[in-house]
Amino acid sequence: MPEALLDNRILTWTSDAPAGFAFRGYALKADDGTIAWIDPPDPGEHEAELVAFGRPQHILVTFRDHDRAVDRLAARYGAKVWIPKGKGGDIKRVDVEYDEKTALPAGLKALSLPAVGYGEHALHGTVGGHRFAFIGDAVMNMDYDRLPWIIRGLFLGRKKGRLQYKKHYRGGNTREALKQVRGLLALELDALLCSHGDPIESGAAAVLKESIESWG
Repeated sequence: MPEALLDNRILTWTSDAPAGFAFRGYALKADDGTIAWIDPPDPGEHEAELVAFGRPQHILVTFRDHDRAVDRLAARYGAKVWIPKGKGGDIKRVDVEYDEKTALPAGLKALSLPAVGYGEHALHGTVGGHRFAFIGDAVMNMDYDRLPWIIRGLFLGRKKGRLQYKKHYRGGNTREALKQVRGLLALELDALLCSHGDPIESGAAAVLKESIESWG
């Protein structure tokens, strides 16, 4: 069932994906009452509960390859679809292509991470006094030791920190991507809301710092 975060201002849910890469989405109820869904996978049996929290007025995508259930949900609820400027992806309904200068709904702001590829932007804001960011594929917070060895060996890197990075950022530049991720530290986040892996509801800035510094 969906999990409530940040004083019940955000709901999160997952859908299964191949090889342990669960897809995670979020529903945000902003301080102004706007309802936005971020990187939504298929809600399945949880859809009614998510809609009771709030019908999505906007669907925002952090990474152009996160087509997931975006087209279906946008058609069902008449939500406005926002995807980052860039190349790649297969989302068919696009209302706005955004960048850092775009005024986004639900009080969100975009931080561009172009070296991650596929137009990656972290979407950050504040709700109920909590500083948070939705992260697409820049960093992940999966149970590393329980992932299949082939996933760990071929796709993910991790040193001493809790978070993982991609060994190869498709459509981007891996070396530059790891440098750009450092820009997240300036946000001084309370919560890191990952698209792959578990959300970090508090103390995210310290977790990010430890992980990034361990990567060198």
